[in-house]
Amino acid sequence: MPNIGVLLSQRAYNLDANALSALAKSVESLGFESVWLLDSFSRDPFLAASFILGSTTTLKVGTGVATVYSRDAMAATQARETLSEYYPGRFIMGLGASNEFIVQMRKGQWLPPVPKMTAYLEEMDAVQLAHSKPAQLAPLHLAAHAPGLQNLALKHGQGIFTWILPVENVRQARAHVGPDFEVSANFPVILIEDATEARRIARAFLTFYIPIPYYQAAYSKIGFGPEDFENGGSDRLIDAIVAWGTPEKIKARADEYAAAGASRVIINPIRAAQGEPVGGEADVDADWDGLSRLTNLLG
Repeated sequence: MPNIGVLLSQRAYNLDANALSALAKSVESLGFESVWLLDSFSRDPFLAASFILGSTTTLKVGTGVATVYSRDAMAATQARETLSEYYPGRFIMGLGASNEFIVQMRKGQWLPPVPKMTAYLEEMDAVQLAHSKPAQLAPLHLAAHAPGLQNLALKHGQGIFTWILPVENVRQARAHVGPDFEVSANFPVILIEDATEARRIARAFLTFYIPIPYYQAAYSKIGFGPEDFENGGSDRLIDAIVAWGTPEKIKARADEYAAAGASRVIINPIRAAQGEPVGGEADVDADWDGLSRLTNLLG
């Protein structure tokens, strides 16, 4: 079995310190290997990672992923080395190039991902900080859905991170990076057996993602076409991206990712938000209560 991690979505940043600590301790006590934090327009993911690491004893914490447009290469290196020193073997640095829409919201200048990440990683490699290097440097994983970024990960890092990609995309990624590289695959899970309601929640969650060209390019590589990207996504596409149904059905999907080459599966448990549907991601909430029903993933 692969390692099993849990994505703590942006909604984790809405929790106060006591509630976030309690959530992390609960995930740890259930036996999950790691939690992963987004880099959104909310709390800082590296500071939140430090807080969670300090609140737990064995749980690993990763940024999944932090955008390189949020901080320069020196700041990223400072965060990586500090958390490596203070919590040896428990932090994983995930970095990504984000997308043009998000970068514009940050008032940044968007650059194509490969040259942007190439320059950034080379700058990180060149950083020399005043303190001594940690004995064990946290692994670096890149969000890498295509060969160009995967090649950068092979050169500069220890793993790649895929986000809402179907099993076949992960199989292709594994074939490209080889057998010994870390591959962490993230996908949403919905503990609802009714297909209509599960797909409604899935489409609400995916409203932002499916129109993005690089996701459509990735899906097109495995046989999806323009018709699958219309009206919130075809049933076939939704079912390939999102695992829904019983815990046994969700475990079967995790097993498929493992067979395709994922060394870590990161589940994003979601459910319908309270109240009447209003459209888009506002209709979706995190389903951390459902984690206790998903411990069958652990073995």
